[in-house]
Formats: sequence, structure tokens, C-alpha cells
Amino acid sequence: MDMLDFLKTIFGDNITAVPYDCPEKMPYYIRDNYKLQRLAWKNNECVLLSPNSSSWRLPTLKKHLKNLQEICQEPCALSLENLTSMQRRNLLENSIPFISASQQVYLPFWGCAFLEKFKSDTPIPDKMAPGTQLVFLYLYYLKGTEDINLTRISKELQLSKATCTRAINDLTASGLLAQKVEGTNKWIAPAFEKPEFLKKGYARLKSPIERLVYVKDLPENLLCFQSGVKALSEITMVGAKEQDAGLAVSKKTCPSIPADDIISKQDFEDFGGTIIEVWSYDPSLLSKSGRVDEISLLLSLESEPDERIQMGLDEIREKHELPVKQDE
Repeated sequence: MDMLDFLKTIFGDNITAVPYDCPEKMPYYIRDNYKLQRLAWKNNECVLLSPNSSSWRLPTLKKHLKNLQEICQEPCALSLENLTSMQRRNLLENSIPFISASQQVYLPFWGCAFLEKFKSDTPIPDKMAPGTQLVFLYLYYLKGTEDINLTRISKELQLSKATCTRAINDLTASGLLAQKVEGTNKWIAPAFEKPEFLKKGYARLKSPIERLVYVKDLPENLLCFQSGVKALSEITMVGAKEQDAGLAVSKKTCPSIPADDIISKQDFEDFGGTIIEVWSYDPSLLSKSGRVDEISLLLSLESEPDERIQMGLDEIREKHELPVKQDE
């Protein structure tokens, strides 16, 4: 159901929406970045402001709506594809008129508020679940700006649709994702450009390492990826020591390690061996060239007290426009 069909279920068939003729003094940032329509019902009219991009920010929309109203000198409202519960609450608290494709209408100048179909708030945990973090990083690394759907994410990350749905709901509720519904398809896109997207979600990310396994000999044909300080040394100026070597495996791969090869931490420290990191999500899904991805590597080493390691991590932070430790 599109926006006009939904409005007809509330106001009747005599409500119309036509393109709005912009006055000459309309600024280009509104002309170029928004779709403007005139909504009319009986003797009531208003101008709808709808962003062309799914990566809009609420403070900017509110500012531009105010500018539009000053120019038009008539009632104006936002027309949005998707709203989180926090965004809706903010609009209501600030008396900002809006219409949402998720079947919500707040037009106080028409005496209309239709909000009963809004989904209940999704609890947002302090840290992302492993599946949610995997989806978040996948979207961050994704090249291009096209919208994608749940089916593609589920297929490429080898996650169940239920896990993907929980991840998408979490990221949407926290304002990191925008959703657009077209018929039976639900399209998903980051709500911010790449550097800002990572910054907004970074505080909720955690180390992917669940536990460490020490082995005396590396098992043959083990699907593993370079991690730890050794991986850091391959992409930064940090030098690696022999004992710094680390390999990452998924939880599904870990049981394939022969029990006879596993040793204690004390035996590893006394006689050497290899450290295997067991990750909460499959490192192969984000890996390049046999090495774990940079953000997961950063998270796995972030608590290391060694200054040389932190200097190497700062190179990753700078590359991805995250705050470096020395600036915090």
C-alpha cells in the first residue's frame, strides 16, 4: 500500500497529491534533495517534503521543513518511508507534522493523528549480538550505495532469515539503518555515509573472540585466517614476534581440531605452539587475502595494553576515520 492509498483509507477517496510548483526563491538544497507534493483534502491543503535519499538525518529534515514553511507560508509536513520509534517520539514531542509509509499520520493542522499501528519499541542492548555485528560490518564494507534486501544478506552471510530479521530490527531501532517498503519487498540501506555509519555503531561493537585454543601443531586443512598481531603487522608498521602469531576460526570449525593437538596455556608458554581464536561469527565472511577484516581485528586487539600494538591500531582507526587513542 503506497502513501496515497493509505491516506485514502483515513480521509476517503477525495484526498489528492500532486507535484508542488516551487516558487523561484526555493533554495536548491530543497529543490535537488527532496520531492515536493501538494496534499489536498476538501478545503485543507499542505505541502509534503519527502527526501530523495534513504540516508537522511532527522535534525536536517526538521531544519529544512522549517525553511520550507517560511517560504511557502502554508502548512507543511514531512513524508517519510520509514521511522524508528525514537524518531517518531522526537517528531511528536516537537510537534513536527509527518506522514510515514509505515501507516502513521500526524497532521495537527488537520486535527489528525493516526499512530495505532506503530510497532512496539525494540529493546536495544548495549552490545550487538554476533549476527547483528556481522550484518553491520557487512553493510559497512559493502561497495556501492544500492539498497539491498534481507534475502541477499541472509544468502551472502549464511545466516537464517530469523537471525537477519533480528539484526535488521536492532539496527533500524537504533537508527543505523533505513528501510523502504516497495510492495512485498523491504529494502535496507545504512542511514549514514560510511565513516559516520561506523562511528555511530562502533560503541556497540565488541571483540569477536569467544575463547582461545592452544595447539602444539596446526591441524592440516584447518579453515583459518591470519589474525592478532601477525595480521596487524601485515597492514601496519608494527613488527610481529614469533609468539604473536594468531589464527581465527569459526565456532563451527573449532570442533574439527583433533583433541590430541590441544594443549594447555601453560604448555604453550613453556614449549610453544599456535594460538587459535574461536570467533563468534565466521571470519571467512568478511576476510580478504586470508586475513581477518580490519574492524574485527581492531576490536579483537583493542584492550591490548602494549603501546606498539595501539600505535598499529591507530593506523586502522585513522584509515576508517575513528578517533585514535592518543586523541581520546
